[in-house]
Amino acid sequence: MSVFEELVVGDKKIVLREPRSISDYRELMDVQLRIWGMPDYSEAVTYHMIIAGHRNGGVVIGAFEEDTGRAIGLVYSVPAYRDGLVYLYSHLAGVVPEYRFLGIGYRLKLLQRRLALEKGYRLIEWTYDPMQSSNAFFNIVKLGVIVRKFYRDYYGELMDEINRGMPSDRFIAEWWIKSRRVEKALRERVYGPSIEKVMELNPLKATNVVIREGFPRLLDIVLDNSNDLVVVEIPGDLSVLKKVSQQLVLDWRLKLRRVFEYYINSLGYTVVGFTSHVQSGIRRSYYILWRRSLDEILSGAVPWS
Repeated sequence: MSVFEELVVGDKKIVLREPRSISDYRELMDVQLRIWGMPDYSEAVTYHMIIAGHRNGGVVIGAFEEDTGRAIGLVYSVPAYRDGLVYLYSHLAGVVPEYRFLGIGYRLKLLQRRLALEKGYRLIEWTYDPMQSSNAFFNIVKLGVIVRKFYRDYYGELMDEINRGMPSDRFIAEWWIKSRRVEKALRERVYGPSIEKVMELNPLKATNVVIREGFPRLLDIVLDNSNDLVVVEIPGDLSVLKKVSQQLVLDWRLKLRRVFEYYINSLGYTVVGFTSHVQSGIRRSYYILWRRSLDEILSGAVPWS
């Protein structure tokens, strides 16, 4: 199997490629523990399931240190089916902490898209925590993902360091990899509107957030279908909030659950944008929801253009 891509990170050469041996597949099992802080292999996808997915229509790519052969990241995705459409379900995508925020995850997703297109897919889906601001930016802004479905407690309680102790509420990310929206996001790399520009459009603010003692608190929510454009604030840095108070995080999650179920699941709004800024030293982050058809959204239309 040919090498897809090489990049240099610090003094390390990283190779992005499909696994070529049983030891490669085992590396992609082992690296999951380091990426997500799993307590043991009970939370991981086993190497034989990675083999099964890869050899039966899925897309599996590892990021390996060239000199050691050690995996430092992966993408694991398998064929899926719904309502007559065969698509790719991306179950795992991540990079170990010491290699994060260096562009490796983005390059892995681009290679996943390339291989998926070669196999004839036009849609890739995955789940992510809607309260994770950095994931929202990566998915919606950098990749051009949209969201049209929210699930409460999708996996039950997960025991890794990132998710332990909280309901696993999730967005379903839809990456329509042949759409003009996605091509535009990947080509132009325009990182969305400012919150000031969005507010000029007079959207409905579905969340009432105040800063108290240096942390954002969600006081109450608004459920109203009178506006086609809705703004929903989420915590700017969930990891910091978790260190302050798990109860505060849970309060956010349960209130946002009602917001997402109402606007997305019940009324059919689509998450089409995300914006974030720092205000008085505190990061503020917002989803932009729009009530428009899928065709219009995938054509590249946005409410702030």
